[in-house]
Amino acid sequence: MAKQKKKVVLIIVEGECDETLLIERLREKFVQHDIRFEPQRGDIFYNSSQHGKPIRDIIGDKVREILIKRKFKQQDILAVLHILDTDGCFIPEDSVIVDQSQLPLTLYKDTCISVPTDAQKNNIILRNNDRSRNIRTMNSINKIVSKKYNYQLYFFSRNLEHVIFDDPNPSQNEKLDKIESFIEELEQPIEEFLAQYMPRLSSESYEEQYIESWNSISTGSESLKRFTSVPLLFQYIELNK
Repeated sequence: MAKQKKKVVLIIVEGECDETLLIERLREKFVQHDIRFEPQRGDIFYNSSQHGKPIRDIIGDKVREILIKRKFKQQDILAVLHILDTDGCFIPEDSVIVDQSQLPLTLYKDTCISVPTDAQKNNIILRNNDRSRNIRTMNSINKIVSKKYNYQLYFFSRNLEHVIFDDPNPSQNEKLDKIESFIEELEQPIEEFLAQYMPRLSSESYEEQYIESWNSISTGSESLKRFTSVPLLFQYIELNK
């Protein structure tokens, strides 16, 4: 009897840190699947060169590009899963404040985003409006590319380093090394570590928890706080294996 081909779980992430954090554990836990990460090295939910094109089409085009590059066929794919950083994008506009004494262009704080100029304040507000609108579009659908592929969207808030290290404004140069050291020293499965930073959810089913997690992070200043829904990614693969 011919050996059954593994189904591909395609995971789109912003950078290599997400892949480094999760790939070994996902491949260990779900050996029956082919876990593939696709780091984008940027923010697909906000890019000025893509303005005017619906986010569903932007991400759909990216998925098509990956499938062609990897020579995957439609029947090979179990799901397209997507992880993003919230970057505080759901906060009210009046929670972006100007501090002219500030040196960094953008600082993420517990209840606000602080910037040194009115121009940067406007930039952040525009970015947040675009990102939050695009994210709401994508977290409300469960199929992509003409409804051919299962799709789910998960978050780190404000970013991966905030959840893992309680570092809301991480240095770009040290990020990957710190994640590699963290994984080497971690004494529990990564999904168990991350579970302590899940939003408080009252629902029991995966589908309800998925919706509730997004409703929670989209409220007030919650997208500046230390939360993640990535444990639900593990749950989704478990339910669909």
